[in-house]
Amino acid sequence: MAEERKDFDLETLGPALAERAEKKDDYIDAPLSMQAKAFATLARQVIERFGDEGRDAVIAAVREFGEGRGKKMAERAAAEKREADFASFLVLSDLDTSYHQMVPEIGEGEVRVTISYCPFAAACREWRLEEYGKYFCREIDAAIMRGYNPDRYETVCEQNLTEGADTCVIVYRFKDPG
Repeated sequence: MAEERKDFDLETLGPALAERAEKKDDYIDAPLSMQAKAFATLARQVIERFGDEGRDAVIAAVREFGEGRGKKMAERAAAEKREADFASFLVLSDLDTSYHQMVPEIGEGEVRVTISYCPFAAACREWRLEEYGKYFCREIDAAIMRGYNPDRYETVCEQNLTEGADTCVIVYRFKDPG
């Protein structure tokens, strides 16, 4: 006689769901980790299959994605009748940075952010995909700012964790009016 399957009955699933609620932090990736793994895996496949053209497509996609995020933030600023300045940029950001370890340093006409822990970079490192995650890290912050307020600000990624640096350094500065 065939064994009775109870995979989908409440006697099995009820306790399993209760256990999942208890242990979810043991199994669920930190915010940005899953996205990093997905991005870097996809980037690896595209670059390995299509070489330089694939790499260029990955970079173009990151730029498009970032600029779209920045434009959405600018739309939020306009809808809330805020100036699209750096303070509003911080308030309206769509990224929860509470999972990052970072220190901002305010200088003349710029903010320099040093990041010692980033869940995106950590996930790329965990899966040994830094070589592909770097395309996101190099481009995303500048792309977001180009979408948000390209006439006022520029952003430079001076170094990043996915390329072996001890920290990421992102510099936001006023754009040279000349």
